[in-house]
Amino acid sequence: MSETKTASPPELAEGFAKWIDAQREAISLVEAAQHPGHPEEWAEGYRWVTRIAGLAQRWAVEADDPLHPEIYLLQDASRKLLIDNPDVNYYFVRLDQNETYRLAGNRGSAASVGFTVGTDFMRGASGAMGTVGQFELDDFSLDPNGDYEIILSAERHEGNWIPLGEGAAQIAVRETFQVRSAETPATYRVERLGDPIPPPVLTPEICAERLENAAKLLLFIVRAAHAISLGYRANRNVIAGAAGQDYVDEQDDAVATHSSTHMAYQGGSWHLGPDEGLSVTIHPPKGGALYWGITLVNVWTESYEYRYSRTATNNKLATANADGSWTLVIAPRDPGTPNWLDTGGREEGVALIRWVHPAGVPPNPTCEVIRLAT
Repeated sequence: MSETKTASPPELAEGFAKWIDAQREAISLVEAAQHPGHPEEWAEGYRWVTRIAGLAQRWAVEADDPLHPEIYLLQDASRKLLIDNPDVNYYFVRLDQNETYRLAGNRGSAASVGFTVGTDFMRGASGAMGTVGQFELDDFSLDPNGDYEIILSAERHEGNWIPLGEGAAQIAVRETFQVRSAETPATYRVERLGDPIPPPVLTPEICAERLENAAKLLLFIVRAAHAISLGYRANRNVIAGAAGQDYVDEQDDAVATHSSTHMAYQGGSWHLGPDEGLSVTIHPPKGGALYWGITLVNVWTESYEYRYSRTATNNKLATANADGSWTLVIAPRDPGTPNWLDTGGREEGVALIRWVHPAGVPPNPTCEVIRLAT
């Protein structure tokens, strides 16, 4: 065996340098961001960059091969992307519209399992961007025990089939729970069908390209998060929104166009003084909805730490009013009423409400700043 050592290919060093530079730029964007300056928000901002770097690395470097697809859990309690929902398991898989795949697993018992077929979130699209197909697992034929198989392809197939239309490059799964402790998660596996192909080989060129893509994705997410936060914070003590289909149709925003068309979204911010809270009354649409959930969010578009206090709730966990509405109180301390959402002492932040399968466009919530009992 030769002991001659060759120099590393220059494209690897260039790609890695871009990856490191992107993380430095991300921190500079955190430093320049507009926010209340709460000490925890500064700490969360630095931590957030490490989390998004990890997410971008998994997305762009490890799981970006549509010929060897891997469906994986994209977000969890320590990796959160652009206003995560604690009630949702988010899965993701990269696909190629020219290939045929089999998606299989077991339904579980979550309230909803939705599949969003989309254009390439990381690279963008030459034509219409965002969601190109929206499907609900319960609309397919399942075995009595909940097992399922679905073919994914551009060409029509008999039985369970999800079309991969023009521009389709990924599927995002939103598995929504109402009471996690009482519901069983679904399972998912994806395989490419057709003639066998060799195992993947990581060449210097491929590695360098993926590192550069990870760098671009990291900065795109950081900039998008800042824009989203500023947009919602402009709605002071007001929560309002629209149907997911509207965001897809408008084609105005590279993130919002990937909304689920089976959902509606309402967002805004709370700005409180000492001993104040924001009372939020959520009104169901005529005909109801399968689910709504509200999440408190920091300036980096991460849900507040929900493992140790109640910073989110939904239509099954919250106590309802006699008329079928729900009144919540967002406050830095316990207001002594049901449905308290804990801000952790902060007097400013963002809240997002998601509706799954609303029968109509949900009315905007009624919001009112209240005095807390002393």
